[in-house]
Amino acid sequence: MRRLLAPLIVLALVLGGLWLSAESLAAQQLRRIAAGQPAAKLETVQELRDPRRLGVRALAVEMQTDLGRVELSQAELWLSPLRPSELRLALPPRAVLDPGSGPLDLGLGDAAARLRVQPLNGLAMASARIEAGPLTVEGAALATRLRADAVRRDLDADAPAGAAAAYDLDISLDDLEPGLFATLPLPGRLSLAATGRVWLDALPRPATLDPDRSPLPVGLRLDDAELRLGAVQARILGRIEADAQGRARGRLVVYTSDAESLLQAAATAGLIPPRVVVLAGTMLKNISDLPLPEDAGLRFPPAAKGELRLPLNFADGRMSLGPMVLGPAPTFPRR
Repeated sequence: MRRLLAPLIVLALVLGGLWLSAESLAAQQLRRIAAGQPAAKLETVQELRDPRRLGVRALAVEMQTDLGRVELSQAELWLSPLRPSELRLALPPRAVLDPGSGPLDLGLGDAAARLRVQPLNGLAMASARIEAGPLTVEGAALATRLRADAVRRDLDADAPAGAAAAYDLDISLDDLEPGLFATLPLPGRLSLAATGRVWLDALPRPATLDPDRSPLPVGLRLDDAELRLGAVQARILGRIEADAQGRARGRLVVYTSDAESLLQAAATAGLIPPRVVVLAGTMLKNISDLPLPEDAGLRFPPAAKGELRLPLNFADGRMSLGPMVLGPAPTFPRR
């Protein structure tokens, strides 16, 4: 019995030492990465020392984002011994956002993220999930629930120019209150359930953490997107990609029985000129009846009874509703 126990004890000690060493190394690496990121700041990094998880805890985290400075009391990054290629991130129930006009208290109900990497491919992102809810701002409800999944796929022959990676998306957002953002006045809460694909100009991996090298989208395909804005509902299909100037080209087709209300909401938000709503009122039925070709294998079925099929076309730097020009086409993010 003693001969059997001795090697087991030695093995346990060795594994325990490796476990402790791995956490210490992870803490050192996180400190090094944070030191090289001017947009991030960590006060302390601690090893978890939890036999069920291998990971670290960062305290007093600050990050500079496009929305402003975000402050977190702590964040935990860990993995399970049973799934060593899957990293998990757990966030505290509240955070502070300072957009420059003063700090705002954010409620992050059950906020977490999961990232699966490919160890033999430079730790490239194989899949990711972000979920949280309910979300609040200064105690007011911001959204009931948010969930976003991304799964890496092989590049197809029809991938946009400049694409280096493709990810299938599955996104759901419930009851977002846009009234909390003064820059986007919309009539009612926003809900979205969408599936599709995004193409990036670089494969997400640790080497792309630098803002100057972070992956940017060069194309987006919507296979099925259900949108609800207050009492207005719509379904969106289509695909757009960046042209040589970085502006969108392609087609998105909107199916809705609330077309005029949807256009009015877009005009109120400043997305299209108000005059377009008046002009479109007499043309929507004619536009809906226009034939549509297949785009990159996408078929656009006829409108159902009681709804309209409205094509948003993007070409030559312009955005059009059927034959009616709405304005300049939106631009894709560029470095």
